[in-house]
Amino acid sequence: MRELLLLLIIAVMPAVNMSADPVWLEADSAVAVSSRLASDFSIAEEDGKEMILRRYAYLDSDDVDSLIACGVIETMRIDGRKMMHRKTVRNVGLLHRADGDAWRGRGSGASEARMAYADTVIGWSKGLSTGGCKSVLYRFIIDVPYDDAIAGDSLRVWMPFPRLTARQPDVRLVSAFPSEYVLSPDSASIHKSIYFYAPAPEVGDTAHFEYVCEYTVCGEYHSPESIIENIKDYDRESPLYRMYTSEDFPHIVRLDSLAYSIVGDERNPYRQSELVYEYISSHYPWAGAREYSTIPCITDYVVDCGHGDCGQVALLYISLMRTLGIPARWESGWMLHPGEKNLHDWAEVYFEGVGWIPVDVSFGRYVGSERKDIRNFYSTGIDPYRLAANAGICGALYPPKHFIRSETVDFQLGEVECSRGNLFYPVWNQHLQILEIKTVEL
Repeated sequence: MRELLLLLIIAVMPAVNMSADPVWLEADSAVAVSSRLASDFSIAEEDGKEMILRRYAYLDSDDVDSLIACGVIETMRIDGRKMMHRKTVRNVGLLHRADGDAWRGRGSGASEARMAYADTVIGWSKGLSTGGCKSVLYRFIIDVPYDDAIAGDSLRVWMPFPRLTARQPDVRLVSAFPSEYVLSPDSASIHKSIYFYAPAPEVGDTAHFEYVCEYTVCGEYHSPESIIENIKDYDRESPLYRMYTSEDFPHIVRLDSLAYSIVGDERNPYRQSELVYEYISSHYPWAGAREYSTIPCITDYVVDCGHGDCGQVALLYISLMRTLGIPARWESGWMLHPGEKNLHDWAEVYFEGVGWIPVDVSFGRYVGSERKDIRNFYSTGIDPYRLAANAGICGALYPPKHFIRSETVDFQLGEVECSRGNLFYPVWNQHLQILEIKTVEL
């Protein structure tokens, strides 16, 4: 069924002129996706080969052909011409190492600072130290420059906003510009947002939108011993169990053969989660991602290509856990670690008798630590340098968006549209500015 859907999607996509730049004012969803594909696959095969051979002296032309054949180098025919993915050159170095430089798995290169974050939360969870909760003050900005295509129009702008959760117990809007806005109710959408409506800029001007927010966020850690001691059999008739063990098409799907080959005869949900986490961490290296909107099924994409970014491996983890009958769900927003601010996605798994537990499979195993609890921290824990805005994928925004989203799966950078179409995010500027992060005690 998933293969048939992919063929149908490709069949109805209109042809577009090959260009390194996507169409930025998007009124038609099919044209938008086709344009994004052309932008993503923007390196002619012959040019890509030359760049790869120039950068990686240990490869020759036959090696590059082999990497294309096995899918390490992603290619697609655009306007009848074979093109490479725009992130190919860097991805080759991430996915195909020189002889003797073996990849040790996700998390193998973790810094001392990263390991210290885990250590702090572990100690804090035991009442042995402070630092498990942070107060974060930040500014989120979107600037839309003038363009003839939006002259005289109005702009609708959505920005991600922290959700109230067990780990984010206090959220406060400090200021907003323009002063009129709409905060989405947590119950209205899985994507928490603040919404603005304002005239498009005049010639030579820029439409400016921003808000300042202060929120509290806490880390969390569950030791394997505490999980095993408290875990119970699932209530398979509960609404929670039914919701979070079902497929969520198109990206959260069943993977029976892979899931059961990973866990073998193991039936304990916690140990199954650890086996799945270990498998993903050791088999799927990080690589630069395609636009999510161009991938019919992200989980299948990761399995087929053998790599994935943070959101892609989170979806693989969720799909595998749900296949095994273990509730799992999505969470995403930003990671705000000092010097490492970025978009980020992770997951949560539910163990009956324990509750929801954070799982960041992209952070992997910190094998550089001598302590087992630090090595395995992110399979049952999370640090407090997070901004969680999303509790799921592919949801509707509030108020509803009229045109295709720039981020059709996630919601991290924000969205902008006018009455004529979506403004694809390369044409407007976004910035998250951290004003202060300080330790607090709850």
